[in-house]
Amino acid sequence: MTKLSLSRISLALLAGALACAAHAQETPAPVQDEGAPPKAVKVTARRNPNDLPYDFYFRDQARLYSYLPARPRMVDVVWRVSFTELSEPEQDAYVPQGWAVALIGNGYEQTVPVARGGYFLLPALPLGRQGAAIMFKEQSMPLALRVSWVVRVGAGQRLSYADFGRAMDEVHGAQSAMPPGYMPAANVRAVQYDGLKACFLDAGGALLIDGKPAADARVGNCSVLKFDPARAGGGQEIEFSGPLDIVTVVATKDYRKDSA
Repeated sequence: MTKLSLSRISLALLAGALACAAHAQETPAPVQDEGAPPKAVKVTARRNPNDLPYDFYFRDQARLYSYLPARPRMVDVVWRVSFTELSEPEQDAYVPQGWAVALIGNGYEQTVPVARGGYFLLPALPLGRQGAAIMFKEQSMPLALRVSWVVRVGAGQRLSYADFGRAMDEVHGAQSAMPPGYMPAANVRAVQYDGLKACFLDAGGALLIDGKPAADARVGNCSVLKFDPARAGGGQEIEFSGPLDIVTVVATKDYRKDSA
């Protein structure tokens, strides 16, 4: 399988993942791990203080989707491992070796498919297993899961600037719908999302507008672009040149021009 094929499969799976609004009971299509075949979990790794209650975060997963508009939309929600021992470029390039996230209960264990970069969705568990714990192979922040807003990119790895604006509006609308004190992840309601981050499978990827490099910053194999409302009505298209992995909505203040 080529890198480009892998990228398209990963994006398609993320884009078609879960639509579980509060009053809509769709079955999620979980994110797939394109790395090694799943292996049985052996709970013998270092103790991880970030084992989390499954039932709480599965409810929050549905709640987060309830804050987004019904399909068609520009954004989907996934969880991300809250790594503590990897740099940001290492996190973006992270490919699970065997298992990365597992659900552990009384007398059973189940691996959760995790995509490159540490992104995943929680599957629905049958009655009697909702008391499971979410276990992480990598060391991660205590009592925290990261929320990621994944942008749906069109055919040919292109995104109109107008749709970029729609994606930003959907995320801001979701934040506004969250009640004060809502904490599915640390400070998610207060994050100042104002751009996108496009991650590629190798160092040759580029973010272009009108055929010209347009990134405001780079980190590892990822390009960051701050949203400019003045461009939203101009008919421009953003092109992701190279084997694309994932595009997420971010706060661009966390990145510097020289962050490559």
